[in-house]
Amino acid sequence: MQFLSILVHPRTDSDDYGVVDGAYAACWVNEPTLELAEAAARAFLEASGWDAEEVEEAYSVNRERYLEQERSLSLFDQALTDGVVVTLHTWPVGAPEDDS
Repeated sequence: MQFLSILVHPRTDSDDYGVVDGAYAACWVNEPTLELAEAAARAFLEASGWDAEEVEEAYSVNRERYLEQERSLSLFDQALTDGVVVTLHTWPVGAPEDDS
């Protein structure tokens, strides 16, 4: 299992366009390599109306990592079934930039 955090923006044909400026997509991908996982995550995001930009983080994970994190464990387990699970952490158009 691979975990990736990818910076994304809504495509112009998305319902989120003009409302959401961008998001970090937290992706759990049931693939053996980071290369395959990135390709699968990008395809999933594109099909969901998002343009994927740079990968902010990417690393292999195992179930034991999340045993004390109920939400993340649930997402990990769902990715075992579905192949790709994504949660979006969005910010609205016009939100101030964090310069820290």
